Amino acid sequence: MKLERYLAVSKDLVPAKFIIAKCIEVEEFDGLEINELWKIHNKILKKVDFDDFDFDNLEYMKPNLLDLKVEIAKRIFRNCHFCEHRCYVNREFERGFCRIKESYYSSEFLHLGEERVLVPSHTIFFCGCNFKCVFCQNWDISQVYFDETIPNNCIPYNPKEMAKIIEYRRNYSKNVNFVGGDPTPHLLSILKTLSYLNRNIPVVWNSNMYLTVEGMYLLKGIVDVYLTDFKFGNNECGKRLSKVKNYFDIVGRNHLLIKDEEVIIRHLVMPNHLDCCTDKIFEFISKNLDNAVVNVMFQYRPEYKAKEDPDINRRLTYDEIEKALELAEKYNLDLIYD
Repeated sequence: MKLERYLAVSKDLVPAKFIIAKCIEVEEFDGLEINELWKIHNKILKKVDFDDFDFDNLEYMKPNLLDLKVEIAKRIFRNCHFCEHRCYVNREFERGFCRIKESYYSSEFLHLGEERVLVPSHTIFFCGCNFKCVFCQNWDISQVYFDETIPNNCIPYNPKEMAKIIEYRRNYSKNVNFVGGDPTPHLLSILKTLSYLNRNIPVVWNSNMYLTVEGMYLLKGIVDVYLTDFKFGNNECGKRLSKVKNYFDIVGRNHLLIKDEEVIIRHLVMPNHLDCCTDKIFEFISKNLDNAVVNVMFQYRPEYKAKEDPDINRRLTYDEIEKALELAEKYNLDLIYD
């Protein structure tokens, strides 16, 4: 059964991966260079089987694997390459492509509009994004150009306080769902939040998946379910419509890195992009991602700047919807629904 481990965590039958990471002791790493931190980190991940842990053999250790991930994320934050823009700016003082220094969020609530297996999902919407999608439906929080003042629709993010909120929401929620915008620029804040969080809860990484390999390794052993947004079946559409380079190469690579994880892939079908995107994505999933379930989404509408672009300035036709479903059947995808 797919998503079996996630469902077990959500029912408190087995521990979430971030809880396990707190129970994995690491050697003291104060004063080490980042390449030495990575060596310790990757050595541990190679030998740890997260399925070997249950609640009877858990004991928090110090320092632990999550502490090590936080320290590596701090170093990356000061030379930022969480995503493949690889701006290499010190975000304590500078802004890269995403324009984000410290983290902000727009809202957190129990979301009932996610896939049925996830709801109620405690969803935290971060401000800002590492994409500039011309069709963004959350443009009011994702396309925020930060200056020295706090944007009106954004709230300063405090990891310790958010951990308390997550623990309270857990009385009703099946998971905690980090989204945006996109969570990638906020990876340090999210890891800090998990370091303060002591209540068992599945972690959902709800992302465009434009992370670097380094960013992906920081997520390994922390995320229980990857809720991915696979937009384009080629690099050209990604560059034109989301202002990112090498989209399909990078997002395809990152999906291969999680091919053995529990993954829900969302694909928003867009008008005039069935052949160049939908078909190519479904073929890629069919050939490479046996563990993934797929949500084929038809709620596209021309938001934000999409009306200025002639190939996406309308809703889907019935024929396009029917063709997308035929492609999903052709490639024998395991579908999941809202």
